[in-house]
Amino acid sequence: MRNKTVKAPTRYHRFAYSTPLRTGEVPNVSHIRDGAAFTEITAPLSKLGCEYGEILFNPPFDPKKDKKLGQEHFRFIKPTDLIVLTTRPPLTDPEHGDKKYLHRSYTHLEDQVLAEVTKYIEVCARSHVKLTPAVGAEFDKADLEFYQHKGARLKSFKGLKEFKDKPPPRGSALAFGFFLRTPSIPVYGCGLLACFGMGGSETLIWNRIVRSRYPQWVHQPCFVIGQFDLKVLPAQPHTMTFVDDLKVEILLEHKINGKA
Repeated sequence: MRNKTVKAPTRYHRFAYSTPLRTGEVPNVSHIRDGAAFTEITAPLSKLGCEYGEILFNPPFDPKKDKKLGQEHFRFIKPTDLIVLTTRPPLTDPEHGDKKYLHRSYTHLEDQVLAEVTKYIEVCARSHVKLTPAVGAEFDKADLEFYQHKGARLKSFKGLKEFKDKPPPRGSALAFGFFLRTPSIPVYGCGLLACFGMGGSETLIWNRIVRSRYPQWVHQPCFVIGQFDLKVLPAQPHTMTFVDDLKVEILLEHKINGKA
């Protein structure tokens, strides 16, 4: 995909969510999701001369005792910065009520990050992803359902104008990866890079794929969806080199112009 590029950010920050909490456990910034995926996708940023900035921790919000963090807590974020998210954004988790639920932090910054994502993805929960008409109107897999047990494989798909779900090919174990790079998010003006799958393993594999095959995406405004079959995987890999042999199909490439 050839696309215009954006100026390399001076710093990138990790936009991180908490790992699942046990009953009575307190959120801790040392217990955050998808760290390995973050190291994969930020390797191309380091080659561009970008410096790592801060962890932007999003602990689960408790309305009974927590106060929402306002914009004043994030004034250190500059328009030349980049926010990097390697966890599925919890756009509609409360409405779906899936077993594997990702809690929001409801900070001012999270509101702006998710507002940017919703320009491209209308529904995003563990079991369901639906694109907006702006990017998915003519895409036959714009409405996706995923299994929630034993991996986040594709369960069914359909287009936005279709009513009947279609099953994936028999015997397949299709996983999906989503990549979004936008020049700026509302209010803060900094860039956003979101690279994720529907589960932890799928997210790590997809970030490795982007790092090794499509590193140019990190400075090209675009929204991309990829598909890869995980039917045959090593039982206990000690490196991520097995990903280099996976067949990947890029299903959707949407160029982003300006601040759209």
